[in-house]
Amino acid sequence: MVDVGDAIRRTSRPLIPIHDTLAATANLARRVGHDFADHQLLDQALTHTSFRNERPDCLIDNQRLEFLGDAVLGLVITEALVELMPERREGQLTLLKSQLVRESCLAEVAEAIGLGPALRLGRGEDQSGGRRRPSILADALEALIAAIFMDGGYVAVRPIVRNLFEDLLHEAVTTAAELGDTPGALSAGVANWKTAVQELLQQLGHQPPTYTVVSFVGASNLRRFRVQATAFIDNDLLTGEGEGANKKFAEHVAAGDLYQRLMTMTGRADADPMLAALIAVPTTRPSGLRPRPFGDTFVAVPPVRLPDSGSSSDPLR
Repeated sequence: MVDVGDAIRRTSRPLIPIHDTLAATANLARRVGHDFADHQLLDQALTHTSFRNERPDCLIDNQRLEFLGDAVLGLVITEALVELMPERREGQLTLLKSQLVRESCLAEVAEAIGLGPALRLGRGEDQSGGRRRPSILADALEALIAAIFMDGGYVAVRPIVRNLFEDLLHEAVTTAAELGDTPGALSAGVANWKTAVQELLQQLGHQPPTYTVVSFVGASNLRRFRVQATAFIDNDLLTGEGEGANKKFAEHVAAGDLYQRLMTMTGRADADPMLAALIAVPTTRPSGLRPRPFGDTFVAVPPVRLPDSGSSSDPLR
């Protein structure tokens, strides 16, 4: 006699999604700080094409919103750079903007606000790690920005984007101020060092680096962290160090230090003039960055006066 219950267990497939997005979506909206009047816009922003392809009843995905969000994000970031860097020229602002809106930065912001768990993905995409895939996260963040813009206009989306990208904006401003007009250093200085050093170690056949907080000093609101990035190269231990007002930024600086040491050790730095220029400047930056919970009201920061960028040696003038 056939056990009907056992047959059902072996042959039926669950109809519910493998990830419950309802709580994650509510948490996302709270962190972003926008109360949607049209919740369908939020649903569309969080719907990946893989979900639509698996659901005949689903007629929307976030591709069109992604297209619009790219433009809205670019406008807000451009406005912020013009405001915060009044003495920088067009070429330098263009370079900084391209660095700030690149995929890795968008994915970083998306992870920070918990966007991945709120996504509506197809089962295959979900099971293969789509919620942490940088390209999916970056596209969804652009779609979310577009949804906020369509729901509340520019007056609603501007402070939210400024809040989400605040730390990255201040890091870019600080880095640009420190590097000044050093030829080629500006583009290298705002690179994603953690990604760069991991990719370089992978190319060399070694394990990713590890990051350790070796010390921190100061009161809670003025605390500075010192982080050490370490990697084993064959039997040798190579280290890089960085300091910052938060752990994340200190790791970023330590990764840059380790990357430069790796390039020098392998003889690649001499062939890279941009990196050679960057090595000539300190990697420990007095950034003054302080992390803030997402969803807070954005407080405008007064323009930062930067070094004169009118030098004839400026490669981006």
